[in-house]
Amino acid sequence: MTSTAGSQRQALISGLKGFFFDEQVPYGTALVRMFLPAVALIPMTRRFFRVREIFSSDGAPQQLAELFGHGTPLPELSPVLASALYGLMLFAMVCGIFGFRTRMSFLIATPLYIYFNMLDAVGTMTKYSVIASHVLLILAVSNCGAVWSIDAILRKWREGDAATAIPPRFPVWPARLLQLLFCFIYFGAAITKIQTPEFFSGEQMRYWMFSNWNYPNPLGETLATWTSVLLISGYITVVWEITFPFLAWRPIGRYFALGIGAIFHFLTIFQLGLLIFPFICTACYLAFLMEKDIVAIRQFLRARKFPTSVIGVPRFAVARLIQARPAAIPLPALWLSLAMIVLVLSAEADYRLDVYGIRRNHGPLPLKKMDATVARTLINSQRPLREKDKFFSFDIGSMMMAGQLANRKTEFSYGDVVIAQCNINPPHEDLWVECVIEDDQNRIIDVAGQFVTRDQLYSSFPYQTGNKLVPGNYWVVLKSSGQEISRRQFTLSGDPESLPAMGQMLSN
Repeated sequence: MTSTAGSQRQALISGLKGFFFDEQVPYGTALVRMFLPAVALIPMTRRFFRVREIFSSDGAPQQLAELFGHGTPLPELSPVLASALYGLMLFAMVCGIFGFRTRMSFLIATPLYIYFNMLDAVGTMTKYSVIASHVLLILAVSNCGAVWSIDAILRKWREGDAATAIPPRFPVWPARLLQLLFCFIYFGAAITKIQTPEFFSGEQMRYWMFSNWNYPNPLGETLATWTSVLLISGYITVVWEITFPFLAWRPIGRYFALGIGAIFHFLTIFQLGLLIFPFICTACYLAFLMEKDIVAIRQFLRARKFPTSVIGVPRFAVARLIQARPAAIPLPALWLSLAMIVLVLSAEADYRLDVYGIRRNHGPLPLKKMDATVARTLINSQRPLREKDKFFSFDIGSMMMAGQLANRKTEFSYGDVVIAQCNINPPHEDLWVECVIEDDQNRIIDVAGQFVTRDQLYSSFPYQTGNKLVPGNYWVVLKSSGQEISRRQFTLSGDPESLPAMGQMLSN
């Protein structure tokens, strides 16, 4: 018994050692090194022209700790120093992408990237910047510059004939940490969604799709009206996020988990207007590529005569420029010299940009006068919300799915159920909502009402059609506090004599 338990323990320890310390060529982390910083640089480069305004003591930085009531623990630097360090961060990340003094570059870029993100919690600190910060930290302690980098090219040229054609191998634990990071991210996201009923009803996704908080999302505005698609995709998303940690390392399950994830993130570009976040996540998927995967991909590309050598042209071109330096200048000194030049040029760029117009002939830029009407609106008490603005949508159909109207219809037959449903904008007070059936001459046929409490976001009114109605056109009218909010027309056809007397209007 003791021997069996000891053997199982040894097998577990051996399995963990193999999982984290099996030596492989770091192809996956090298790909992450090239793609993730390149994506993270897109928004950071755009903010370079506003460093004084966003990240310096002359501007209005909003530290992350401030939002949680912990003061301002981070130093707010002068505009000149902030601009210089910001330029250094961009330079170090570019060097990391090309793999020039890779570890030094990421050890400098990572803390600066985290610092500037935490200094602007309003705009710069986002979900994707948090993920990028963790990934950059892992890259800084990995051997991601051992392949497909300027460092690898220079080392090969330096060693000459002594250089081996076999790439160097290192323990695989940095790639495993990147993989585990995403397993925890997805699993945690699933646990959060499970506790959010509005996610499974599709309401949360619908509001996001209709909004333009990020960037325009025309596909999302169209799909937002497809309730059945929202409901099904919500359940699929949660199942995928829960099973991701259990499939990510399986031979076949890995392709399923990563494939669904890539499609999911790609669709968020068009459905939710996200741009940077999807590419940050898919770039990290490259960490799941192991040595055997890269070998298989290379064989596939060579069989189709794809010119893979073209991809490395920029890297070799920069390596030749570096190799042409005077022999007396070591590589660390060259990197530091270039970094000093970037520091000076960044500070000079801030001076030339003159964001506030300090060096203008007429002095600093004046503050723009706020419109008097807008100012009074901000100072005075808030205007009461119109009753119709409390409601998001009102539709009629015949089928429910997970509490939501799953279809939209305007033509019904005797015996069909007409389901009217309204969605309410949060937050709202307790409401008394009525649903009225009117004929084409505005005569009231039937009325039903119900309370919609402040925690509800939708309400449904099922109506069983019967021989109380004659064939023709009717209106379903939504009312709140006695005011008409919206109306939907429907047509009733068929033979009313084939049904018994109509029942009462039902409400949930």
